[in-house]
Amino acid sequence: MYKCVVIVGLACLMTACSDSDKTQKVEQDHVWKEQTDMINKAKDVEQLLKDSAAIQQQNIEEQVH
Repeated sequence: MYKCVVIVGLACLMTACSDSDKTQKVEQDHVWKEQTDMINKAKDVEQLLKDSAAIQQQNIEEQVH
C-alpha cells in the first residue's frame, strides 16, 4: 500500500512539474546564454593563444638549429 502511494505521488509530481520545467529551462537558457557565449569565446581565444605560442616556439627552434 505504501509503495503504491509513493509511486502515485511521484507520478503526480512529475506530470505537474513537466510544463513549468520547460518554461523555466527556456528562461534559464536565455539568462545564461551571454555567460556561456563568453566562456566559449574565451576557450577559442585560449586555443588561439596556444596555437600561436606553439608556432612561435617552432620558429625559435628552427632559428636556433
